[in-house]
Amino acid sequence: MRIPPYYKHPGWQRLFAGFVIGALFGWGFFLYEFGAIHEKLIIDLKKQQLTIEAQQETIEMLRSEEKKLNEENEKKLTIQEILVYFTNEEKIRLSELTLHELRQQIENELKGIKNSDIESVVTNKELMIKTIENKEFLVGEHLYHVKVEQIYMYTTLELHLKILPKNR
Repeated sequence: MRIPPYYKHPGWQRLFAGFVIGALFGWGFFLYEFGAIHEKLIIDLKKQQLTIEAQQETIEMLRSEEKKLNEENEKKLTIQEILVYFTNEEKIRLSELTLHELRQQIENELKGIKNSDIESVVTNKELMIKTIENKEFLVGEHLYHVKVEQIYMYTTLELHLKILPKNR
């Protein structure tokens, strides 16, 4: 089998020359467009990186300001509410009225703490505990002592107390 001699026919020569020239022009066009698109993408990427860096600086600045404000506000926090819970109210089986009166007497004992700075309450925590534990609470005809088991302090002072009945 023999390949026909196309190089002798000018029509075939023009066709192959057109393929070669078209391929060269196509390759040149591809390189030009690819370069232009690549350059545009690099510019967009740089702009986005600069925007991201500026946003991160802004975020850091805002976070530091917020942290400072939170620290200042935390120093200014006060006790807004006092909650008293009895840990052994099920075992001691007192009436709801007795528990309510005892809770009210304890809250009245601590009403001076309301609207005080948390920092000052924390420094005087032992004094507050001793005040509550050494006081006798008279409800009806019975005397009760309480023992502080847990204290949680933030804007709400939460006391978990154990009721100890006292015989007269």
